[in-house]
Amino acid sequence: MGLPARWRRDLRAAWRAAVGPTRDPRAVARGVAAGLLVAPTPVLGLHTWMALGLAAVLRANRPAALLASNLSNPLTFLPLVLLDVRLGTWLLGRPLPDLAAGSSVLARLGEALLAAWLGAVVLGAALAAAVYPAALALARRRLAAAGADQSPSSPSGERSL
Repeated sequence: MGLPARWRRDLRAAWRAAVGPTRDPRAVARGVAAGLLVAPTPVLGLHTWMALGLAAVLRANRPAALLASNLSNPLTFLPLVLLDVRLGTWLLGRPLPDLAAGSSVLARLGEALLAAWLGAVVLGAALAAAVYPAALALARRRLAAAGADQSPSSPSGERSL
């Protein structure tokens, strides 16, 4: 059983918007990787700017970075941050910080933020590395299909999806 036709159509439209006028599938894949790298970070509201900045530095497709950074959204933010904290504390070899009321709550909050950032960097790098090859293959296939569909008499020579 696949996705409903409306969702497939919307996903295709989003992909077309993400690819935009670029003809470089590597730029699209770099954009997806950049968005996934910043998506797990514990900074609600800054993912868009972080994805755009990283995409600019990497010379990546910015719309693709924006779409991929939306992995973190109001529904997934809390589970991602909890996963970040768990991963970060595991990497640091520390127990989960107890944020219950009491003395040194700020110190424990600092430990939780350190663990969250460490976990986010590792998780984001793993996501970006894992998805980059698939995004590159998909972008190549889509751009090749768009090139085959292009009429040879197009005055601008631009490919569109």
